[in-house]
Amino acid sequence: MAPPPLAALHSLGFPAKRLADLATMAGLSLWQPQAGNAGGRVKPTALRVLVLLGHAWEDQVANTWTEPYTAWIEVAALADHSILELIQRARDTSLYISFTTITANRRDLAGEVLSMIGGRRRLSRDSRDNIELALHEALSNAVLHGNLQLESLSGLSVDALERFSNNLTCRITDPDFANRRIDVICDIIGDAVTIDVVDQGNGFLPKPRPEPQASGRGFDLISVSCQSFRLLDGGRRLSMRFPA
Repeated sequence: MAPPPLAALHSLGFPAKRLADLATMAGLSLWQPQAGNAGGRVKPTALRVLVLLGHAWEDQVANTWTEPYTAWIEVAALADHSILELIQRARDTSLYISFTTITANRRDLAGEVLSMIGGRRRLSRDSRDNIELALHEALSNAVLHGNLQLESLSGLSVDALERFSNNLTCRITDPDFANRRIDVICDIIGDAVTIDVVDQGNGFLPKPRPEPQASGRGFDLISVSCQSFRLLDGGRRLSMRFPA
């Protein structure tokens, strides 16, 4: 069964006038949690709310991980037309998250997504562990090797670790890299959970590795943690399927 349609916009740290204009352009209403109703919660099938994240939102956002909230877009420097494109992507998915690389790198996004899924579908301990492990690896790939374009760590020497750390610092403080998007798209349908992780890097196609590396893309861990996975869009999109 497809999720109910996206119906409303909410925001944290976002200008009210701009929010109202975007709601009009997107054909959505404005959502305000009802007083006395913790978190503004309503029946799960009643509506779906997308949250636009503006300034100083990170300490408040955990209050929106539960229904009726189902999509979160960190606005950062996005123009209105780009925000509307992301809203469109979020319309037909169970859960949708679009963060900048710098935000995805500093948050426990895998744990947060798992919490969102667990609040909507009862999961066994094994399923929770498998989803979290695979999602952690997928997000690490998307951030480090996708958007930041860092090479895998080739050894565990002090020099190699220092080079990797210095390169990471340089890339994560460069707005051209730090503001690239990481999208997580989740569908909970029937007896399956599908999770796609999308980056804006140069893409990646796996090649045989002649010898083990100190760090890599983690596809071995992903392959044993999910039912199946596919690399799409030239390796910029990793789609994983799990039993619910």
